[in-house]
Amino acid sequence: MHVTELFRGARSALSALLGLIACVAMTTACTERQSEVVLEPTDLSELASGESHTYEVTTKTGQYVFGSVNQNSVDIVVTINGPDGEQIGAIDVSARGPEHVHFETTMAGIHQIIISPFEEAEGEYSVGAFRQERLADTVEGKVDQMMSRYSDDMPGGVIAVVRSGKIVFSRSYGLANVEYAVPNSISTPYHMASVSKQFTAMAIIMLDQRGLLGLDDDVRKHLPDLPDFGPTITLRHLLNHTSGLRDHWALWVMSGGMMDDVIRQQDLVRLVHRQKDLNFEPGAEYLYSNTGFMLLSEVVTTVSGKPFGEWMTDNVFEPLGMSSTQIYDDHERIVPGRAYSYHLSEDGLSKSVLSFANSGATSLFTTAEDLAKWLANFNSGLVGGTEAIEMLQVQGVLNDGETIDYALGIGVSEQNGLRRLSHGGSDAGFRTWLGYYPEIDAGIIVLGNDASFGTNGVGPAIADVFFSNHMIFENNAIAEPDSDSSNNTQTEEWQPDAIELTAYTGRYYSDELETFYSLSLEGDQLKINHVRHGDFTLSPQEKGAFGSGVWFIGTVKFDSAEEDGVSAMRMTNGGVRNLVFERVD
Repeated sequence: MHVTELFRGARSALSALLGLIACVAMTTACTERQSEVVLEPTDLSELASGESHTYEVTTKTGQYVFGSVNQNSVDIVVTINGPDGEQIGAIDVSARGPEHVHFETTMAGIHQIIISPFEEAEGEYSVGAFRQERLADTVEGKVDQMMSRYSDDMPGGVIAVVRSGKIVFSRSYGLANVEYAVPNSISTPYHMASVSKQFTAMAIIMLDQRGLLGLDDDVRKHLPDLPDFGPTITLRHLLNHTSGLRDHWALWVMSGGMMDDVIRQQDLVRLVHRQKDLNFEPGAEYLYSNTGFMLLSEVVTTVSGKPFGEWMTDNVFEPLGMSSTQIYDDHERIVPGRAYSYHLSEDGLSKSVLSFANSGATSLFTTAEDLAKWLANFNSGLVGGTEAIEMLQVQGVLNDGETIDYALGIGVSEQNGLRRLSHGGSDAGFRTWLGYYPEIDAGIIVLGNDASFGTNGVGPAIADVFFSNHMIFENNAIAEPDSDSSNNTQTEEWQPDAIELTAYTGRYYSDELETFYSLSLEGDQLKINHVRHGDFTLSPQEKGAFGSGVWFIGTVKFDSAEEDGVSAMRMTNGGVRNLVFERVD
């Protein structure tokens, strides 16, 4: 699918997504903007593993340059070098669809746009038109430039800047519902995805304050039906993502589930209860796990005697005046005016279906207006008091004494000299980001319903624009990957023939997932199949280990018995390690 230029006018929602640029018809500044093409669109190009393609654009100084590269069948990384050869930017937001590229020029000359595959990926991509226009000289204009890809007939998002608990700037772009042409607004309810976690953490903190639980309690004290994995898993482990529990989304898809299925809380609880092993000893590592926060919502229900959503409404949302906020744990519930999410598929603009009926790790529905009230609470402590706000910011400490950048449901970092509390979210086509800067009592709210919306980059960039007078900007060089690093382990290349691969064929069953995978040989390729997911090719890595290129299968390693040959396989992906499938035939 080709990326096309759109600046002369958005012709349809699809063409707007494909081409990227349509002036946002919301401000008078928009109508005054003029741009010129500096790079014409290209046809499909094939990108091999380890290869890089370079495109040159001649620019003026003080310009905003913007365009897109469509990832048709390859996940790419885009880097930008200035006329002096120095790298001035690197972009890698999504794995498919458009990778939106923009940068500012501080000197005239030839800038290089370098396209490389992510890790060892390979496949096809195409480049859309790149344009340059004079860099906006107002904060409003700079935000509009960042959001200029969103026209009024496509999905978009909402931006809000909060100072001292009040929204001092807001913009809404595109449509909350494309089918009915309902525009986004600061009153549009959004699915917040993982931004929900800090709210779950606040519930646990408040129950701790009331003496109903302790952060260092064994989780099985409150959820006794949870398997005993041996070492104690505390509520704090769950809050810090240091529990070692396998991620329930990875388990769900490995078991044959689809992310657009109706996924109920009880389905996920039952799946977790079937697990026999952890990824690692609790407290030994940080590894993001949605399972922990889903279980925390169960703890709130058990300890308080109220359903999690009801408890949150009574104790958090209503006291803060968040009248448009709820825990959306019923996929059939009607929410007037809500946003729906979308993505770019081979057929054009498509709906990203989300039918969650679970909570704790996700499923907060709220608006930009209500989120401003939540950010105000970080300073006022109206709910929970200042003690709860301080507890929320206590960073996790691993068993070896290392302090991690994750506190209780929220990340802790520094941005250009300012302390920042932040979290992003991503479910279906929803993309969200919430950041609070406690030293200046200010925050940024970014809500998007386009899967290619890079909220984790837009949020901090908007903060740079609005809070620059409180920041210290340093011209730090962007780190280049070290291809000669001693940390890169080299393994002997293994090229098994068809006879060797036959040893791995058969059916494998996981009691923990209650599901089968079948391995078969097609020519000289080993295929892995699940009845719901279909066939995928396994590529040899080292002896007895294969890569799949599929996120939920990840790496497959085989166990062998001396007399009987291959006895089991183990799957490892980003959220699950060494899940065993026994060979049954």
